[in-house]
Amino acid sequence: MEKTVDICVVGAAGSGMAAAIVAKQNGVKDVLLLEKQNAPGGCTVMSAGMMGIDTPVQRRFGFHYSKDDAFREVMNLFNWGVDAKLVRKWINGSGENFEWLEDLGVTYDFCCTETADEREFANTHHRMGTWDGEKWVMKMQGPVLVKALRESCEKYGVELMTKTRALGLVQNETGAVTGLEAEGPEGPLTIHAKAVILATGSFSSNPELVKRFFGSDEYGDVRIMGGLPHSTGDGIRMAEGAGALIGRTGALYIGPHNHYPMASEVVSVLMRRPHYMKVNIHGERFVDESLPMTNTFGWMQCVSVDRQPGKRCYILLSQKNIDDLMADKVHNPSRWDTGCQLDAPASFGPAPDFEKGQDPLTWRERIPQHLAYEEERGIVKKCTTLDEAAAWIGCPAETLKETVAHYDLCCARGYDDELLKDPRYLEPCGEGPYYVILGRTGIDNPLGGIVIDNRQRVTRPDGSIIPGLYAAGIVCSGWFNGTYAYFGSEMSFTIYSGRAAGQEASDYVVA
Repeated sequence: MEKTVDICVVGAAGSGMAAAIVAKQNGVKDVLLLEKQNAPGGCTVMSAGMMGIDTPVQRRFGFHYSKDDAFREVMNLFNWGVDAKLVRKWINGSGENFEWLEDLGVTYDFCCTETADEREFANTHHRMGTWDGEKWVMKMQGPVLVKALRESCEKYGVELMTKTRALGLVQNETGAVTGLEAEGPEGPLTIHAKAVILATGSFSSNPELVKRFFGSDEYGDVRIMGGLPHSTGDGIRMAEGAGALIGRTGALYIGPHNHYPMASEVVSVLMRRPHYMKVNIHGERFVDESLPMTNTFGWMQCVSVDRQPGKRCYILLSQKNIDDLMADKVHNPSRWDTGCQLDAPASFGPAPDFEKGQDPLTWRERIPQHLAYEEERGIVKKCTTLDEAAAWIGCPAETLKETVAHYDLCCARGYDDELLKDPRYLEPCGEGPYYVILGRTGIDNPLGGIVIDNRQRVTRPDGSIIPGLYAAGIVCSGWFNGTYAYFGSEMSFTIYSGRAAGQEASDYVVA
């Protein structure tokens, strides 16, 4: 079977649907959207919020953070190890994402910093939700976004073919992409196209690619939140087969976390709070635990966890720490949402039966039950002494004792001379009994693979362009430097790059 179109977009999630819509808005006649699953959406349906600079939402709330300042901040974070022009276009276009989406009927309600104290840092992460009179109650953007994009594809006449997997690109004698081979419900399919846009998402469910790009067998035990079965790196394989350069990959790291099946989100809250000491398998501190509350890029703590031996750490709390938390005697910053779970459990929902029907805002009352629950599952260990805690961790007892003693001294002085933790969060361990929580590294979604230029065109190893081939979304490299930028950057680049690829491919096919 053969089919001829102007533009073929591979992957019907956020970037792919955005690209197809923009192509149709630009007057391209025949736009085909391929999706190997039964329905469009992909990982976009799981997304929570989106980053933006100079957006309609920010203007409504009177928040101002310039595109220039954001660009400088991100480029300093990345040490300029990215495609600067691509990042500049993305940052400048991130606010336009929201204007474009509002035209499609998608409205965001508020914005926040996601991790840091909103009084001190720019509000760049946009959310959907409702105001309950005291705070914003978030709802996931994913289902709303997918529904609007799908309806817009139908409105503009984008042809959607589901259950159809792209297998490989077709090129002419000059190397230009002229279509692709696919497999659909009716068998093999050859698609002739003037341009192809690869919007195939991540490689999270491809163990070989995970090992290749992350360079470790340890990731076989790492929880990948976006690890859906369809995320097999098809776009990377197809682009590489066409002679494309495959570049830097990375991730938004989300450890230490507890987002495993039947996990207690309340214990996960304790793991992520900035107050409590974290040690590695050697019993030594390795990170400023307050980063999530004192830095726009608080996810850097997660990167530090990922760099530890065994990709794990241990969170140490004393009974006094628990008692003070239950009595609400510890410092909490002012927040507009519960994105970092300081005031309520995460939106993933509590698993234990004893949480059913409970008010999430009273979660502190049930901390002992949650600790006991996770102790039964081998995630928590209650220890009478630090010797016992060290034995469970597997580190020398003297090392752990020295670490705790020095940390408690820093707390007493109000100055962390080791890692400069914000003194507002210096909570001493003190005397036992102790609770030791196992924290693992985690990944939201692997990012990157296909090297593009700042016009979303796929490049070869020598820097030349593969004519007729574009890429969009998190399959692209060049917009991050191994880790991440502002929270919500994944979806921000997804929509921006989809729009940009749709525009560039449109210009190419009508030239």
